[in-house]
Amino acid sequence: MHEIAIGIDLGGTQVRAALVSADGRVLARAEDRTDAMAGPERVLAQIQALAGDLAAAAGTAKVVGIGVSTPGPIDTVSGITRDIPTLAGFADFPLKAELQKRFAFPISLENDGIAAAIGEWQFGAGRGLENLVYVTVSTGIGGG
Repeated sequence: MHEIAIGIDLGGTQVRAALVSADGRVLARAEDRTDAMAGPERVLAQIQALAGDLAAAAGTAKVVGIGVSTPGPIDTVSGITRDIPTLAGFADFPLKAELQKRFAFPISLENDGIAAAIGEWQFGAGRGLENLVYVTVSTGIGGG
């Protein structure tokens, strides 16, 4: 049985999810338009539905964790979003704890620009480089 993870990109426009192998291959994808003004409970339900669909598609593979990227400043140690300007109700919100209530897998959080930079460094255009700068322009502007 091989191990896989679920990646969630929580954005102001879209919530995207992917089932990912240990070597960075995307095995399946799912997405939904973010109900950004509906508040945390609705957005958490969207994340839960997308991740649940992907976990069901994992077959015999073992899901070992969920990584969530979010815009705005977050405290990755405490799991608290300090302020996600594009999502209502996410100022000083305990995102990691609330997600952990819904999933049996370990949850990790990271700022979306930093997560994208790490992904490119490990599996993409930045592989093998010592230094890398990543800039993202989407609903907002960020980087890592």
